Amino acid sequence: MTAVAMAGTNIGALPDIAKEVPPSTPTKRTGLLDVVWTAAARVESLQWEMDEAEESLAQAMRSAVEAGAGLPDLAIASGMSFAAMEKLL
Repeated sequence: MTAVAMAGTNIGALPDIAKEVPPSTPTKRTGLLDVVWTAAARVESLQWEMDEAEESLAQAMRSAVEAGAGLPDLAIASGMSFAAMEKLL
């Protein structure tokens, strides 16, 4: 329902629905869902970036191992525990 107040119209005469829009209106819900969709897309994008970064780290660590780097040096350089490195590699 849409109410239009014209010049000289007493606002008090308008129905209560025109004065207050309940928070559960479709526009409000859609706006909130837009925020959820945007945030979810950002999380998914960051997950893709993390997957790529982890693969890049794993490749760099494999190359370092092939070149003779020891696990303690890899742990220090990567900031990872031996268990985390084993899981990644």
